[in-house]
Amino acid sequence: MADYDPLRPLVPPAVGLAAVLVAFGGVVYAMAAAPWFSPLYYALSDLGARGVPTAPIFNGALLVGGALGAGFVVAVLADTDHPIRKAGGIFALLAMLFMAFVGVFPLPHPLHGLVAVPFFLFLTLAVFLWGGGDYAAGRELRGLVLVLLGVLHVVSWTWWFLFPWFPPGIAIPELFGAAAFAVWGGWLAVEEFERVRVDRERL
Repeated sequence: MADYDPLRPLVPPAVGLAAVLVAFGGVVYAMAAAPWFSPLYYALSDLGARGVPTAPIFNGALLVGGALGAGFVVAVLADTDHPIRKAGGIFALLAMLFMAFVGVFPLPHPLHGLVAVPFFLFLTLAVFLWGGGDYAAGRELRGLVLVLLGVLHVVSWTWWFLFPWFPPGIAIPELFGAAAFAVWGGWLAVEEFERVRVDRERL
């Protein structure tokens, strides 16, 4: 029988936080490193276009963050019994995989749009469903926050489709989605750290 490793329960939340920091932090860093970039006039993917100096930062962040995030979501799914949350977790796993694909197929690769669109669709469904599952399971605060973030993401895309000239940058709805996904992953990871701490104190 293998010895119990007290650090093992800390691995999933650590991987989850690392995914958020690498992916979202990498995007923010790429934005800061590109003086020409403005979310009012560009898409986030422009930061990762071939030949752009920030491409290794942006694409690398999505690729590594997606891989780490997929590992975290697998651990979350294994610890989730609620059917609505489980559905949200499955969409979160798909979102992580497609986020990594966005880094693999940067602009102007013909597959870029085919992986970027599903990424935002899956992350929206993931946040909505997990929030709905939280609310149904009695976690009203987190549930309402996540559902509200999902609504804001949908509203931002609706605004852009209806009024693409004000402002023309597609990065704004993209940032809403990225932030919502980061809040979801970060919140779950932090709570898992707290749960591990409480379990240790009970031993």
